[in-house]
Amino acid sequence: MKSNCLFIKVLIFSTIIIAIITLNGKVSAQSVKVFQNMRYAEKPKGFEQDTSSDRLLDLYLPQVENNKSYPVLVFIHGGGFAGGDKNAKGNVLLCQKIAEKGYAVVSINYYLYLRQHKIAGASAGVNMKDAVPADGKFHPGLETAVKHAAADTEMALQWIKDNATTYKLDANRVAISGGSAGAMTALYTAYQSKQQILPIRCVVNLWGGLANTDGVNASSPAVLTFHGDQDEIINVAYAKALHQKMTAVGSSTSEMHILQNMGHAIYNYIIKSEINRIDEFLQKCMGIKPDA
Repeated sequence: MKSNCLFIKVLIFSTIIIAIITLNGKVSAQSVKVFQNMRYAEKPKGFEQDTSSDRLLDLYLPQVENNKSYPVLVFIHGGGFAGGDKNAKGNVLLCQKIAEKGYAVVSINYYLYLRQHKIAGASAGVNMKDAVPADGKFHPGLETAVKHAAADTEMALQWIKDNATTYKLDANRVAISGGSAGAMTALYTAYQSKQQILPIRCVVNLWGGLANTDGVNASSPAVLTFHGDQDEIINVAYAKALHQKMTAVGSSTSEMHILQNMGHAIYNYIIKSEINRIDEFLQKCMGIKPDA
């Protein structure tokens, strides 16, 4: 009899805890629904066999029982504009973890310009392994690759706008993020593209960079930057230059975290240790109450 009573008490306690978690908008991994390979724009011509360059997205939706729309994070994978895919393990785990915090995550594939155009000297590794360029310019091939990726990102923003009602997406609370080449694309879209499809509330910059920060001003969205101090592909100087400009224009919400003794593409660390910090930053920028 005592064991039955104990079991009932444990069951009731567990139910209460689950209810509290659900009310707070924090959901379990089992409560995230993923819609895979949704087309956000017409397939690029000539790349029928290259799905990594196709305009497809995965939509991660937290399954919380309420009538609220989900704030949105767009995630853009890395790969030097020559490789990478939204289906890579680190990308999937990161998107899953952020969706568990109550966000709709839109993870995109996009046109990989440098996969289709082999241009000597155009890689991020060649252009960005040292200091930020004094003339504020990358190799023309790299600049073209960023612009192509940003153009596809804008198409994904249009998809979000067009499908907001269907998937309960809050088109007024959209952030943008990416790793490496994806972060370069996110930064370009937020600060240099002048897109007006949707307002970008903030940026999560994972070891990316800009050739120059001329587009950053007092009205620019805040940025949360993570960058390893031992990064040999995109120099940590890019993180410092961006944060210096953010500070100069008065962006008190922006943060920079230099990760000691770490290199490039450290997704495992971010997934293990920094999801809560990302969540707190997004809440702050989007005006989300912790219990919303």
